[in-house]
Amino acid sequence: MKIAALAAFAGLTALALACAQAGVAAPSDAASALPLALSGPGPYYTLDIDAAARRLSATPNLYDLRVRNGAGETMAFAWVETTLPPPAPQRVPAHLYKVPLPPADAASARTDDAPPRQSWIVDTRDANADLLHLELALEHDTQGVYTLRIEASDDLHHWRTLQEDAQLVQLQALPQVGAAGALESLADREHLSANGIDLDNVPARYLRLTTARRSAIPPLVSATVTRAPHRPAPAPLEWSAPIAARSCEETSCDYALPRNTPVAAVQVAPADIDTIGQVMVLGQVDASRAPPPHRSLLRGSLHALRLKAERSAEHAGPAWDSAAITSVYWLSQASGAPDLHSPPVRLEGATWQALRLETFGPISQLGRAAPTIRIGVRQRQLVFVARGAGPFVLARAMSDDLVAPMTLEALMPGRAPDAPLPAASAVVVPAAASTAATSASTPTVAAADTPTSRAAWLWAALLAGLALMGAMAWSLLRKPAAPRVDEGA
Repeated sequence: MKIAALAAFAGLTALALACAQAGVAAPSDAASALPLALSGPGPYYTLDIDAAARRLSATPNLYDLRVRNGAGETMAFAWVETTLPPPAPQRVPAHLYKVPLPPADAASARTDDAPPRQSWIVDTRDANADLLHLELALEHDTQGVYTLRIEASDDLHHWRTLQEDAQLVQLQALPQVGAAGALESLADREHLSANGIDLDNVPARYLRLTTARRSAIPPLVSATVTRAPHRPAPAPLEWSAPIAARSCEETSCDYALPRNTPVAAVQVAPADIDTIGQVMVLGQVDASRAPPPHRSLLRGSLHALRLKAERSAEHAGPAWDSAAITSVYWLSQASGAPDLHSPPVRLEGATWQALRLETFGPISQLGRAAPTIRIGVRQRQLVFVARGAGPFVLARAMSDDLVAPMTLEALMPGRAPDAPLPAASAVVVPAAASTAATSASTPTVAAADTPTSRAAWLWAALLAGLALMGAMAWSLLRKPAAPRVDEGA
């Protein structure tokens, strides 16, 4: 009897597992595909992988994404690989020349209330290189915040604007009374400086620097550029909406990041105006996949780097990958000039679970409320061949999907390596638009056809089976055993 009861319970357990898996499978399958809208003549289409598509993937490298047609067939496709090995950068001195203002700026500077302005030209001495970074040295005892317009040219005649409000910062901390009662000397004080400008791999030989309106003239003494051999321009940055802090401690704030998001840049926005401070940017990674030692992007004072080393030894929890040290500010200017905001911090595109801002002192130095951040992501692209009838969807690969990505050269025979991508495009349809289109084109169906109602029926069947098998087991256990017959009788 006991064996029969155990068999009944085993059958009940198997039924429960089968029903639970069936009830969950339908919504999961429905959520693992995104509808696509195709425009332009085919058969080749270029698809930008946006935030919704990145969340669809189960892996950070997105290699499990596939495009399928209306019949469920997987389309041939290729990833547009732009992550070529970066060439070794070179840091070289550049020639700095003081020149008159451009004609348009000179005309506006003739008014009586306009402050004096100045222009400089930086000669990088190489027209075949991409400019990564510009460092400007100020006179030693200079203190101030300066705003410059950065322009690029190859021939000194045709100029294109790179940045309208690049900022230089060089400040000294207020003097403090030492142990002997004397004020600290200027050399012993902490300093806050941001004299570097990221140039985003722009190909140019000459740079023109012009002070912005109502900005003081910085006393520049030298210029240094970091350059590398020319390579194709990176994909533009896709910026997220502002992200609020998930939690804060005395000296840090943590921010949750969307899944599968390679962070190429971060913009920090203090909550209060006239706020400035130095922060360290860290990314949370899987402790079992701690990153190997890599080229650090940390920039900051020696004091900041020393504190970083001490604090990294204290934390034994989740693995945090240090990425950069930068100055964060939101400053007002006199005479109604535009406010100064710290520029985005360029990062290496690592995929993190969370981002941390850590200050060298209390986090309240960044304002009464925690700062918000925006993250910049380099979009990835794939090209596919649209075969068969729609609707086409972007889906997660199934275990039996044998279609592997091809190279772009194999997918498009005869295409030149530097040829542009197909002009015809495919885009992920937003969820609201997809729902509206479906409801407009599809008649109302019975509730029993939806995944949720199917799950409800399956759970009802599970409960009925549970009651039936429980009653069978109870009756078997309560049935008295037959009396044993004595063999010697």
